[in-house]
Amino acid sequence: MAHLVYLKENIRYYYQKYAQFVDPAVKFLFSFVALTLFQMMFPYNNAVNKAILFVVVSAVQAFLPMSFLYYTASVLALLNLWKTSVEMLLMFFCLVLIEFLLFVRMDRRYAFITILTPILFFLKLEYFLPVLLGMTIGFNGILPAVGGIFIYYFSLYTKDAIALLTTSSGTEMGVGMSRIMNLMVIDKSLLVVLVTFCLVIFISTLLYQLFHEKAWMFAIIIGNITMVLIMLSGRLIFELNYSIVRVFVEAFLAMGLAVLVQFFEGIGDFSRMEKVSFEDDEYIYYVKAVPKIKVSQSEHNVTDIKSEEEEETFDFSMMDSEEKEQIKRE
Repeated sequence: MAHLVYLKENIRYYYQKYAQFVDPAVKFLFSFVALTLFQMMFPYNNAVNKAILFVVVSAVQAFLPMSFLYYTASVLALLNLWKTSVEMLLMFFCLVLIEFLLFVRMDRRYAFITILTPILFFLKLEYFLPVLLGMTIGFNGILPAVGGIFIYYFSLYTKDAIALLTTSSGTEMGVGMSRIMNLMVIDKSLLVVLVTFCLVIFISTLLYQLFHEKAWMFAIIIGNITMVLIMLSGRLIFELNYSIVRVFVEAFLAMGLAVLVQFFEGIGDFSRMEKVSFEDDEYIYYVKAVPKIKVSQSEHNVTDIKSEEEEETFDFSMMDSEEKEQIKRE
């Protein structure tokens, strides 16, 4: 265990040393991938489907907070929907505006989660997310995750609505909007995913915040087991056709990823746990402090041993009279 903690401290040290180069590179890479995937989710405007455009925007994004990716990705989706119909453009704009007013403007992390969620859904890696949100964000991660889920499913429903508009003879206003709303109501997979994410994030947060040495382990194991059970129950009840094997595999991998995240977040050293209580005029406060496990490098004391020749050639003329008398007495 000590070697692992020592490795973690070294990784953190080198990251902090080169953070000014690593952070922009990671932001650039993630922004480019995110914009490319959003273009694949909303592939309707070839005028903006340019790799050089994504590179330039990602290069600018590399020196901005990651939350700005929410706005750039939203603008990209709106530019694509502009080529489809005005009603779908307005629907997506209302969705983005509601998310901004509810939670995005409150914390930059919420904007990042709202963009990360549909990307993971598109890559079929969505089951990695619920427990991690419960461990890192807590209860506040529910709304951003729900917002990201609606963005992803909106991209699916838009393709169905556009296919309906292109095959139907009439072009009445509201046909595409009505189709998307009907799909949201009748799509049971959306209901199962929403219930799963909300419950798993809630349970994981509740377990993770327990004052227990193994609370993080309980959150990881029970949270992922709960996710598998809910997805399995939803598949049986509503006769859905998603792969339960993928759910099991991703849940298992999600446990490993959550353990890795917890390792870098810091595992508590409960052997040095302290309890403190203090009070003011209105309340009595009880605080439990659990220090993180850390291993510092051992300090090496080097003694410089001089040879007899070096001692004989020592220049006594550089010493004052008091130091000379002290050497003679010794």
